[in-house]
Amino acid sequence: MTTIGDIKKLIAKDETRTLELKKTTGELYKGMETACAFLNSDGGWLMFGITPSLKIIGQNVTDNTRQEVANALRKIEPAIDVEVEYVELPDKPDNYVIAIYFDSNNFKNGPYSFDGRAFYKVESTTALMPRQMYEERLKISNPQRFSWENTPNSEIAIDDIDTELLYQTLHDGIGARRIHASAMTLQDPMKIMLKLGVARKDGMILNAANVLFGKESFLLHPQCKIRLARFEGIDKRVFRDQTVCEGNLFEQYDAVMDFCLKHLNLSGRMDSKFRQDTLTVPYEAIKEATINMLCHRSWNAENTTPSLAIYDDRIVFQNPGSFPLGMKWQDFVNEYIGSLPANPTIANVFYRRGTMEAWGRGLGLIMESCREQELPVPEIKVVPPFVNLTIWFKHSLIGGVKASAPQVKDSHTPSHTPSDDDFTSSHNETSDQSNIITPQDKVFKFCKSPKSIVEIAEMLGVNDRRWVRKKYIAPYIGTKLQMTIPDKPNSQNQKYVIIKE
Repeated sequence: MTTIGDIKKLIAKDETRTLELKKTTGELYKGMETACAFLNSDGGWLMFGITPSLKIIGQNVTDNTRQEVANALRKIEPAIDVEVEYVELPDKPDNYVIAIYFDSNNFKNGPYSFDGRAFYKVESTTALMPRQMYEERLKISNPQRFSWENTPNSEIAIDDIDTELLYQTLHDGIGARRIHASAMTLQDPMKIMLKLGVARKDGMILNAANVLFGKESFLLHPQCKIRLARFEGIDKRVFRDQTVCEGNLFEQYDAVMDFCLKHLNLSGRMDSKFRQDTLTVPYEAIKEATINMLCHRSWNAENTTPSLAIYDDRIVFQNPGSFPLGMKWQDFVNEYIGSLPANPTIANVFYRRGTMEAWGRGLGLIMESCREQELPVPEIKVVPPFVNLTIWFKHSLIGGVKASAPQVKDSHTPSHTPSDDDFTSSHNETSDQSNIITPQDKVFKFCKSPKSIVEIAEMLGVNDRRWVRKKYIAPYIGTKLQMTIPDKPNSQNQKYVIIKE
C-alpha cells in the first residue's frame, strides 16, 4: 500500500524516465501514452493529482473517474493487470492521488500499444516507437510466430529438398546420439523434416528447410550465400583468391572450412620450430566462428550476406545481425549465460546433426582456443547491420618485419561497412593461382606412404576426423586413394595411400 509519505519521496527528484506526474485525469489520455512507454521501456510510476511544481493537490474521485481510468487501461494491448491505488490526502478528505505502477517485464509481453499506437521512453520524454524497434520487440515477445526461419513457404516443395542430405543429417544425428535410433526407420522426407522441426503437420515446409537442405536454396532466397576472399597484404586492394558459395548452409559450412584450410598456413611454414600440424588459427576457433555465422545471422534483408576475409595478419568473419537487445558479446563468454540463438530451429538442426557440439559456448570456445595457442584476444565489433569477429594471427609480416598483432578489445565504434563492391572492385588483381596448395593436394602428397585417418587429420591441423574422412578421403577412394585393408573399411588399423599411376 502506497502512502503520501512514499509519494513525497518518489517525486522529490521531479519527473524522470520512470516517473510521470499529471495534475488531474483531464490529462488521462496523455498519461496513458506515458504508461505505454513505461511498459515498453524500464517501467515507472504514473500519478494524477500532482502539479508541475510538485505540489500534491489531489483530485476528487467519483465512480465516473474510476470508470474512466479503467476504460483507458483497457486500450493498452496486450492486456495488462495493474493495481490502481487511490491515496487519500490526510488534510483534504475525498481528495486523492491516483498512483499506478507499470512494470516493463523485460519486453517479454510487448511491444505494448495504447489506442493503436506504441510509445517508448527517450530519457524522460514519451515518443512514438519507430517501426524497426516495434518489429524487433515483436520478435522478442514471440520468436516462434515472427521468426523468418519458422515462416511456412508455399513455394518450397519436396522436390526442392536434397533428400540425400536430409537422410545423411538423420544418420549423423543418430550416430551422434542427438536423435533417437528409432528414427532410422523414417523414409518419408516430410516425416524427417517434421522430426527436425523444419516442416509442419499440415504439410507446409518452413524457410529453414530451404536454407538447410535446399538443392538450390539461392533461387528462392538470394541472401542464402556466403562470400569468401583471400586478400594480399592487410587491406582489400588486391585479391589472391575469391569465391561465392550459393549453396545451402551445410554446403556453406564445408566451403568455409575448405577455404580456410586452403589459405591458412601451417605454423611450420612460418617457423620450423613449430609443429606442422598447428594451423595459423585453431581449427576449433574457425569451426565455432563459422557455425556462429550460419546459425545466428539475420535473414530479413536480401542484400546483406555473411562474408569471410583472410589477410596476412588476421581473419575476419562478418555476419549480418546483432546481439539480443540489451546484451553484449561478453555476456555470452560467461558460462552462466545460456544460448540465445537468433535462429533456434536452424541451430537445433546443426546441433542434432552433431556439427555443433553445444549451445551457447561458441564465443567462449573461440576465446579459449586462441588463448591456448597464444594468439591475441579476438576482436568483436558491432557495425550495424553487421557483427564482425576478427581473429589475429600470432605473428604478421608487415614490411618484412615480424610483429605481433595488437591486443584489442570490444568496440562499438562505427567504421567502414564492407559491401559487395569490396569483393568486386577494380582492384581485384589476382595473383598466380598455380602456387596455391589446396588441402586435397596436401592429403595426396602426405599419403605417398600409408597414413591413418588420425595422422591425416593431425597433418591438416583438424580434430574432426569424421569431417576429414568425408571431405578428403571418401570421395577419392578408387581414383586417387586406396585403403590398405579394403575388405574391412571400418578397421581401426585402416590406412590410406595414394594410387600410383
